[in-house]
Amino acid sequence: MWKKTVMPVLTLGMVLFCCSMALSAGRRDKSASDGVIEIGAPAPDFTLRDLEGGDFSLKSLRGKVVVMTFWATWCPACRSELPSLNALNRRLARHEIVVLGINGGESAARVKAFMVKENLDFPVVIDESGDIHALYQVRQYPTTFIIDRQGRLSDRHIGLRDWNAPDVVEALRSLTGNALEERR
Repeated sequence: MWKKTVMPVLTLGMVLFCCSMALSAGRRDKSASDGVIEIGAPAPDFTLRDLEGGDFSLKSLRGKVVVMTFWATWCPACRSELPSLNALNRRLARHEIVVLGINGGESAARVKAFMVKENLDFPVVIDESGDIHALYQVRQYPTTFIIDRQGRLSDRHIGLRDWNAPDVVEALRSLTGNALEERR
């Protein structure tokens, strides 16, 4: 009797949960209706420690298009997306487009070992206190912000994305104001 009543309820609950997760994954948000920093506003500056222990500030990237991603080594979606971001960084760095990773409070040693193991080489800073996550109101990994050359938030993307898809590369290219001659 228990299996006849509880199992269908549990199954339905799991289906509804999976559907809600699928619908929220990869959503794109251009509004501030949920309290997130408004697109078009200046990107709040910060200074965090990089993996070598030095200070790194967002304003040091002014004049470049910044693809700023919030992530963690334990996040499966992040681990799936990071190679795409790394390829984008390698492909477009000479065009004044840079990927900046903001890790969610893990140790620099752990993150550095992960970066080496996965052959990732874009710049990463550690948000030990979580203050920058709170400032940018990051609630889910991965969350990525695009910052234009003038330091304004141009876009926000929550969830997985192929950062080397032609439409994504073209959108980033348009923010540089230059035609990109890509190397493969």
